[in-house]
Amino acid sequence: MEITSINTAYAMGTSDYAVKKNNDVERKSQTNNVEEYYEKLCKKFPQISFNTQGGVMPCSPGKTVVNLSPDCLKKMANDPEFAKEIEWNLSGEVAANSLLYSWAKRDGVELGGPTVKYDANGNREASCGGMRTANAGNENNSSKIQKKYKEDQERWMKARKKREEKKKRKPVLKKSAEKSKSFKNVWEKCEVKGRLIWSISTMQTVVWGLIKVLNYHRLYRSLIKMHKT
Repeated sequence: MEITSINTAYAMGTSDYAVKKNNDVERKSQTNNVEEYYEKLCKKFPQISFNTQGGVMPCSPGKTVVNLSPDCLKKMANDPEFAKEIEWNLSGEVAANSLLYSWAKRDGVELGGPTVKYDANGNREASCGGMRTANAGNENNSSKIQKKYKEDQERWMKARKKREEKKKRKPVLKKSAEKSKSFKNVWEKCEVKGRLIWSISTMQTVVWGLIKVLNYHRLYRSLIKMHKT
């Protein structure tokens, strides 16, 4: 009985060890996959500084910082379609940050460090601190400035997305137009061909009519000759 118990415990221990080892290997593989993807992401967007360590880091006039959730990064590494969508949004971050500071300069506003965050589901959240300069007003307008620039930036991002979607639709519309034009050409060719066939058919009818007339004429002449004789 004791020997059986020892063997059973050994087998269970070996099985648990194998499962744990497989889980460790799988986790290591996923970690490597995320790290490899992160390196590619940084190379693809060299003008963006990514923060994936937690906390929130602000942007500056010459530096675009994106606070990317580790869970979002992991999902991007394992879901190409999800990554494609987030990367498309990331491709507009540098321009959006540049526009934000341009608007601030235009309005005489000193920004207190705008921030951009992507949560675990890839939802973008932007915030902007700001205050009026001595020449342009007082600090009581800070909340209005934050709201205004946040809305302006979100509006710009949405407009950019619409433009991109419109560009994607253009080839489809172009193909539809080409198909329509092709169908029209085929129809015109068929119409011309139909007219040609009709013309040939009409000519054949006329020719056959003439042949019949000639045959009747010959028959008539033959009958006259027979009558005279």
